[in-house]
Amino acid sequence: MIPCPSREVATTIQQVICVDKELRPHDVEKSLDVHTADDGRADLHVTMRATTLRHLRLSLNSFLDDTALIVRTMDALKPGMPTQAVSALEQGSIGLAG
Repeated sequence: MIPCPSREVATTIQQVICVDKELRPHDVEKSLDVHTADDGRADLHVTMRATTLRHLRLSLNSFLDDTALIVRTMDALKPGMPTQAVSALEQGSIGLAG
């Protein structure tokens, strides 16, 4: 269970995580459900099943790393917060380079 301040935050985490499929879908199964409390807070309930303890550990570590990155990114990009580039960005034909 991942506690979240709102249903919106929990749903965003759920949607971002669900974009990536499991690398070994026949070895690991993951489900994410959002449960909202009466006070507006929400919990992201995570259920994982794996064929081996090793697969479960690897999948859980990856999930927690991804969740931490999503939360840090959401915190850095809060609405109303000024964004500040560290250095100028150069746009090339392939993408952005810092």
